[in-house]
Amino acid sequence: MAEANDLRSLLGRALAALTPHPHRGDLIAAGAVPLALGVLLVNARLDATWGKGIFLVINALACVLVLGMGLLAPLEGERPRSYQQVLLFAGELLGFVTLLRLAQVLGADAPLSAAGSRLWIFAVVTLSAAWIARTRRSAFCALIAAVAGIVVVLSFVDWAFSPKGPATARWLLLVLAIALVLAALARRDGQRRESVYLIDAAGVAILLLGLTFVGALFRILTLVGAPGGLPGGGWKLVLLAAGLGLVAYAGVDREPGPGYLGTLILLLFVGLVGIPSATGASLWFWPLVLLVLGGVAVGAGLRPREELPPEPPGAGPDPPTEPFPGPGSGSSGRPSGSLWASPPPGGDELS
Repeated sequence: MAEANDLRSLLGRALAALTPHPHRGDLIAAGAVPLALGVLLVNARLDATWGKGIFLVINALACVLVLGMGLLAPLEGERPRSYQQVLLFAGELLGFVTLLRLAQVLGADAPLSAAGSRLWIFAVVTLSAAWIARTRRSAFCALIAAVAGIVVVLSFVDWAFSPKGPATARWLLLVLAIALVLAALARRDGQRRESVYLIDAAGVAILLLGLTFVGALFRILTLVGAPGGLPGGGWKLVLLAAGLGLVAYAGVDREPGPGYLGTLILLLFVGLVGIPSATGASLWFWPLVLLVLGGVAVGAGLRPREELPPEPPGAGPDPPTEPFPGPGSGSSGRPSGSLWASPPPGGDELS
C-alpha cells in the first residue's frame, strides 16, 4: 500500500513538473518548435545510420514531452491559448512520425505506400486528434482529424477492395467533401471555428480530387504512375463550383483559409481546362460560358442606380415614444395622489 502511494505521489510530481505555467506558455511553445524540428531533422539525416528502434524511442519520448505539455496546460477560456495550440500540433506531428517508425519496426519498409499500414496509422491520428479536439476544444485538431479521416477512408477502400484506376477515389473524395460541408453547416452557429476548419477539410478533399488529374498537366508524371487523362465536364463543374464556393465563403465570413484553398482549386481548374482538346483550341465551352457569366454579373453591378423618391411633404417628426400625461397628472407629468383631478360633479373628492 505504501509503495502504491509513493508511486502515485511520484506520478503526481512528474505531471506537475510537465504542466506549463500560463505566464511561461509562450516561452515553452517557442522552445517546443525547434525541439520538434530537431527531432525531425535527426530522423531525416541519420535514417540510414541509426536503427529503427532508436528512432522509435527518441520520437516517442519527444512526443510524450511535447504533447503531454499541451494536454496538461490549463484551459483558461473557452478555447486553448496560442501556445497550447502550438504544443498540441507539434505533439501530433511527433506522434505521426512515431507511428511511422513503429510501423517500420513491425516490418513495413514503406509504411505510407502500403494501404494496410497507412490505414491504421492515420486511424490512430484521426482518433487522437478527434479526442483532443473534443476534450481540449482545439479546433485545429478538428481539422487534423478531418483531413486524416479522409486518408483513412481512401486507405480502407484501397486495402479492402483494391479498385482499379482513380475513379473510385474521386467519387469518395466528392462524397467526403459533401459530408464535411454538411457537418460544417450543422456546427456553424454553436462551433464556428470547427465549422470553418471542416470547410477547409472539404476544400482539401476537392483539391486532392483535382490532383488526380495532374498527369494531364505534366505528361511525364504518367511515367511514374500519376493518373492521366483530362477531366470530363462533370468533374470540371465540380472543381469550378467548389473553387468559387470556397472563395465566396471566405469573402462573406472573412476567413482566409477557404479563400486560399479555393484559389488553388480554381488555378488547377484553369490549368486542366486550358489544355486544348484533340480537335484544337477554341472558345467553346468553358471560356465562353465564364466570360458571359462574369460579364453579366459585372454589368448588373455597374448598372445605373435609381435615386430614392423624396419624402412626402408635410412629414412631421417621429411620433413620441412616451405616453402623454393623462387625467390626474400633475405639472411634472406624474399622476397625483387622487383618482380624479377635480371632484366629480355633485360630490366631494374621493380620498
